[in-house]
Amino acid sequence: MPGYSPASNTTANLSQAQVIYYDRNFVANLKANTPHLRTTNRRELPENSGNQLELFMYQTLGPNISQSAEGTVGSGISVSVLNNKATIGQYADYLNYSDLSLQTAIDPALENGQKELAYRLGLTIATLLKNTMDGTSTVDASVAMPNAYNVLFTKSNIVTAVSSLLGRNVRAFQNGRMAGLVHPFPIGDAENDQTYGGVTDILKRTPQGQEKLSELPTNDEDGDVPVLDWAGVSFFSTTVVTITPNYQGHAGVNALRTYILGENAVISISLGKKEGAQIGTGDWRNMELWTNRYTTPSNSDPSRMIGGSTAYNVKFVPTLVPDLTMRMRYIDAPTAIS
Repeated sequence: MPGYSPASNTTANLSQAQVIYYDRNFVANLKANTPHLRTTNRRELPENSGNQLELFMYQTLGPNISQSAEGTVGSGISVSVLNNKATIGQYADYLNYSDLSLQTAIDPALENGQKELAYRLGLTIATLLKNTMDGTSTVDASVAMPNAYNVLFTKSNIVTAVSSLLGRNVRAFQNGRMAGLVHPFPIGDAENDQTYGGVTDILKRTPQGQEKLSELPTNDEDGDVPVLDWAGVSFFSTTVVTITPNYQGHAGVNALRTYILGENAVISISLGKKEGAQIGTGDWRNMELWTNRYTTPSNSDPSRMIGGSTAYNVKFVPTLVPDLTMRMRYIDAPTAIS
């Protein structure tokens, strides 16, 4: 039986077979969780009320263990009031697209641009809050709780930090728990701790704890689910934390910062009830932007060369309470994970 002849037509001579198919479903890029705003207390600077918000706090009155003389009215005492001013700042960015680009792009470019810009806004606010949290140790030295360069993050770090806060009468949030921000590496270090009394040792003693250990803690795409609940702290995972290279002078050792916050640790102030980007009520990762397609010419664009834009304009400032006792602790610790 004669064999088959080689194909007389292949992709080499069929130009229509040499085209490229472009997958319109873009691969998701890598984004950090930015839950920092959730760990703060929020205040409003009303519109048309100036550009500064001033916080006031009474100094606590101490005890009076001296008996009052019978039948004597005595003298009244005075109170002291502390204050702190915060000046609102403005953060704005935009992306705009030519009408031709929106008509020829294979993806929904305007909507995708909105998501990328929303992340930029979320990262901006998270970084502002992180920097404010880092600065609390300059007001209150007890905020900083460093580990030795060769001691990893463990359960005892959390217990010590919470006890330190409770010892200064710092209150939890309204849900009865303090809030934490933690990098994924310290979570792994804590769960890898096999010592007696460690996180793993305690969790393994109950069916519920064993279930928690059956898989690594994760969180949803909005960072809304705590990844670790321990010693009265609900932790949210984020990579937006301070990292100290060459920790304590040891080359190659990086220390990751974990934050534990009580009520009023950081105050987040926004201008007006409706911010320009509607933080916390948006339709994409809680950061809704102004996104518009332009269908008619305008005075600034008579030929309608701009087909659409997405933008944010946020008036925001983080600040601290007017007190020398800070309501938070941070822990610097090296990690065994890379």
